Amino acid sequence: MNQQVFGGILALLSAASWALGTILWRKIGNKISPLSMNLSKGIIGLIFLGAMLLLTGIEPVNFKTFSILALSGLLGIAIGDTLFFMSLMRLGPRLTSLMGALTPVLIALSAVFLLGERPSFLGWIGIFLTVIGVIWVLRERVPQKEIITDKSLGIKYGLLSILAMTAGVIFAKIGVEKSPALEATFIRVLGAVTGLALWGRKGRKLKEWLLPFKDFHLLKRVSFVVIIGTFGGFWLFLLALKRIDASVAGALGSTTPLFILPMTAIMLREKISLRAGMGAAIAVCGVALIFFG
Repeated sequence: MNQQVFGGILALLSAASWALGTILWRKIGNKISPLSMNLSKGIIGLIFLGAMLLLTGIEPVNFKTFSILALSGLLGIAIGDTLFFMSLMRLGPRLTSLMGALTPVLIALSAVFLLGERPSFLGWIGIFLTVIGVIWVLRERVPQKEIITDKSLGIKYGLLSILAMTAGVIFAKIGVEKSPALEATFIRVLGAVTGLALWGRKGRKLKEWLLPFKDFHLLKRVSFVVIIGTFGGFWLFLLALKRIDASVAGALGSTTPLFILPMTAIMLREKISLRAGMGAAIAVCGVALIFFG
């Protein structure tokens, strides 16, 4: 199979994993804080990834590559994911994930200036359509079943999350080219967990953030979602980054809205309006142009 096509499929599978994970995290988020959610996710993810590395073998990674990947995890996971969860708790899974379709715009622009990538003319049209589609959906009236506690603050957290995640992707692209994807995932998560642990210790919140480990039932639920996010989201995305440009991987990774709309309809019994469907379709068409252009 062509590496470009294979990389694209991996990025789409990553997006589908994040769509499912977003809905499941929303349900768990009523029990623990975003920071607790992120730290517990990272610790459990390290355990699973470490076990996989023991089975597959570990290859040496130089200090520079290690540092780049750790910084990628700190920005993209520790900061980016925490802000994402904070946005998720205020906007709900559908609007938060649809906002994420703005990420490929920033990734594409950053990749042009920092990585020397050059999207085609159709690719730039795709970026424009993606923005239009997201804005359209964000202006939609929210269904009664999806509770929004603070739309303005949720959008602000979402935009900051996009900035942090974009920086994380750019650094991940640089680092993963010189290391195996599974090890790169482990290092990124390690960087994120270290940053969150230091943050929690400084603010004397670490014990509170480790709450899920005191509740076995909650721990099982968190562990299940972590498997989806760590291997389906992080690992598959890094595998895609090894094969395709960051701008393309970011664009395809943002197709989470394509998956999350039917998932929310099935799992949350939320009725999808024609406006939401059209907005998502425009955003997805834009993403497709970024890829095929």
